[in-house]
Amino acid sequence: MSNSKGFNTDVVYAITSEAKGGSLEIGNIYFKNVPVTYAQVLKAGKKYNSEDTAYQLNLFINQESMDKLDAIGINKELAEVGVTKIKKGQNRGNFKYPLDEMNSAYKGMFGAQFTRNTVKRNAEGAITKEYTPLKVLGSDGKPFTQEVGNGSVCNIKMFAYRNSDGMLVVMLDTVVVLEHVPYNRESEYFDEELGIMIKMDEVAKEAPVDAELMSPPKQSKPEVKKQEPEPDFDDSTIPF
Repeated sequence: MSNSKGFNTDVVYAITSEAKGGSLEIGNIYFKNVPVTYAQVLKAGKKYNSEDTAYQLNLFINQESMDKLDAIGINKELAEVGVTKIKKGQNRGNFKYPLDEMNSAYKGMFGAQFTRNTVKRNAEGAITKEYTPLKVLGSDGKPFTQEVGNGSVCNIKMFAYRNSDGMLVVMLDTVVVLEHVPYNRESEYFDEELGIMIKMDEVAKEAPVDAELMSPPKQSKPEVKKQEPEPDFDDSTIPF
């Protein structure tokens, strides 16, 4: 099944630190040329039933990219638009991404919500780490300060580590806006797991440009690259 707009998406995984001794494999995973919806990326929004905040967005990839992602292995279930149903909660049995006005352009694609928390807490609830803001850039590598509307096309970088089950656990790091759709202020964010509508809230900082984010998507076999560690990234700790 093919999607109506023919999004030429791609997925690339680059390892920055191999697993050895007691350390886990760490890397960056890139989602290229992906359409996004309900992007709350300039200002973190309040999390449900919590005082904490997080950046978040839904992204969609085509079948070929989904096959690559399955081969790479990720601890995240993507839902096929108009096919996969919610398995729990008050919306159990409903389509996760129904073929409505919002999602019809993504028929045949696979979507999921990805996030970046602003803080990390321990088991007692104390804050143990504060994360830097999500980086949002334009295709020129400069800070992008307009709100990102539904249907915008982006390149997205996420930090990743491979857990004891051999699956990547990921967190949003950088969003590059390639094709911008203006934000509709009448929009609300629907969290498909919680089954509720959440009001969208709305500043970007200079950030170094990642060459992988700026390169065009390549349709090929699943690709795992070797990448130098981030200069400000502490390899001794998992970033989330």
